[in-house]
Amino acid sequence: MLSLIFLLLAGAAIAFVSLQNTGEISLTFLTYTFDRLPVPFVILGSVLVGVMLAYIISFINSISTLIVIRSQHKKIGQEKKEVAQLTKRVHQLEIENVSLRNKTELRISDLDSDPKAL
Repeated sequence: MLSLIFLLLAGAAIAFVSLQNTGEISLTFLTYTFDRLPVPFVILGSVLVGVMLAYIISFINSISTLIVIRSQHKKIGQEKKEVAQLTKRVHQLEIENVSLRNKTELRISDLDSDPKAL
């Protein structure tokens, strides 16, 4: 909404300047000369060139942002795989830990039940 208001105000300002400058000018671009161009056309052409350049710059910026986002998504996917592998390894170690505790408890209980085993 704010951008629409800004565009309307900019358009009104351009129209006001164009109406105040109704003369004709001569425009030279490189080796080309354009005689008797109305000032409003020159203003409108300048605005359109500016808008196109802004769009091109914005498009390039969007592409570079998209590339960065894709690389971050790929990195996040790799990190999720690593977290899954580490979680699986932790689970395996927990199972191994319980198994070793049970073996230790069995040995202690065997020693308690058979005093001659010492």
